Order: sequence, then structure tokens, then C-alpha cells
Amino acid sequence: MTMSTPPKGTPLAEILLEITNELAMASSLDDALIRFVERATELLHADRGTIFLNDPVTGELYSRVAQGTIVREIRILNSSGIAGWVFTNDTPAVIDDAYQDERFNDEVDKRTGYQTRSILCVPLKTLGGEKIGVAQVLNRKEGQFDKNELEFLQRLSGQAAIALQTKLIVERSEHSRRQESAFLDV
Repeated sequence: MTMSTPPKGTPLAEILLEITNELAMASSLDDALIRFVERATELLHADRGTIFLNDPVTGELYSRVAQGTIVREIRILNSSGIAGWVFTNDTPAVIDDAYQDERFNDEVDKRTGYQTRSILCVPLKTLGGEKIGVAQVLNRKEGQFDKNELEFLQRLSGQAAIALQTKLIVERSEHSRRQESAFLDV
């Protein structure tokens, strides 16, 4: 299948390999998330991007936002807003006007002071088909997002999910180890 892949003229396989290598070099889950979002945002000529990971314990999608040296989480129900709809329905979405879409939840915009106009959002799934979250890019710098860009984000996200799942497993096991160590210290 042929498709126009940003940047024009660069083969899709080459872009996917670059993404794989960048995420493999990431030192942590947070680093991998930042690298992926920056690269996807750049390639899709978007203003901003986010990965929301699913927290199966709380039923929430969460995104970590770095602000200087502080990392804070934004959490939403995994059925709330466009991201929740995409996650729950396992269906990608192209939204040209977020505030005109009944699924859009403007709470994150209110908390961050950011104005979302357009959205590309896709499920983030492992090779085995397990949904681990969603990837989205916001506000195309010129024009509107199209179906080719949606397909491109799906391919990028599919590739990224492999590395992100590995980083997520490592982070969760390190967290469990720290909890066990703290319990033993008590």
C-alpha cells in the first residue's frame, strides 16, 4: 500500500526504524514517552502530542507532563473524552473541531490553559493486541489532519507500543521492588 508519509520522500520503514532506535535508547518510560511525542508531533506537523497510558487498577488513562524538573500526571477516566472514546472503542479518530465534537472533554484544556482545536487519536496496542493506551497529536500547524496522517500515526504508535510496553513493565517491577524494600525497612 502506498501512502504519503511525513516527511515527504522518507520511506516509512526508515522512519519506523528511527522511532524504534530512539525509544530503545530511552533511559526510562518518561524519556521514551517524551521522545515519541516529540517525534510524532514533528513528523505530523502538529503543535502538541500526548500519550495516555491505561492504568488497569484505577480505570484511568494517564499522561505524564514534564514542566521543568517536575513531572506531573494528568488522569482521566479511560472512557472520558476523545482519548477515552478511542481507547474504549478501539477505534482511531480524526477530529477537525474538538469543541464541536460531543465526545470532547475540555477539562484538560481548562487545567492546562491549552486550546485544543483538532485531534488525531489512535489506540496504542501491543503486538498481542492488548490496548495499553492512546496516542494523540493536537492542532495541525497548517490545514487539517487527514486519513493518511491518521494511518501514519497508527503505524508509528504500533511500533512505539513495543518499546513502551517494555519500559512500562520495567517501571512497574521497579516500583514493586521499591515498595517491597520500604515494607521490609518498616
